[in-house]
Amino acid sequence: KPIQGAVAYVPGSGDDIAEALGQVGVKVQLLDADSLGDADLKPYRTIVLGVRAFNVHPSLAQHQQRLLDWVKRGGTLVIQYNTHSRWRPLEVAIGPFPLEISRDRVTDETAPVAIINPREPLLSRPHRIGAADFDGWVQERGLYFPNAWGDAYRPVLRMNDADQPPSEGSLLVGHHGRGAVIYTGISFFRQLPAGVPGAWRLFFNLLSYKHL
Repeated sequence: KPIQGAVAYVPGSGDDIAEALGQVGVKVQLLDADSLGDADLKPYRTIVLGVRAFNVHPSLAQHQQRLLDWVKRGGTLVIQYNTHSRWRPLEVAIGPFPLEISRDRVTDETAPVAIINPREPLLSRPHRIGAADFDGWVQERGLYFPNAWGDAYRPVLRMNDADQPPSEGSLLVGHHGRGAVIYTGISFFRQLPAGVPGAWRLFFNLLSYKHL
């Protein structure tokens, strides 16, 4: 199904998602992180930050408030995973709400995935996401999930490796003004280039959120 509104992508580190989107007919405009202070954001309904964007683009922290102001006016900001450790701390608050990035991950690509709220809008439009959409994934489910977040975020999925406690940090969504911020540690950077149908359906839902 077509994506409603223009999509922009800020490349991160080592992901080919923008190229993959173009290959399936999504018109994506690449945005340079260093130029976000002057870029015209009005044409975009959704802006996606690439893998580890905050880690590799220090200027992104300087421009984050401008992105959040754009969200307030009705945009959807999709933030893919970033890393944080004692050796390489991420010295910027990501998004408008509290969020603590951990090393939690799900390395088993066949690990069961539970939907926390069957009525979750993010999993309903334009595609109704169900158990079958998590079949056929490659290498892992995701990585660097947050393990704590503010009440303004709601968790969407629950998953874990067999020897680990359940995690609800793989996909979070929160409303900010008239728009929304989505944070995800799901490894779309592996799944989309590999052509995993369920991952594509879920990613289209992220791109379309609040704009249907």
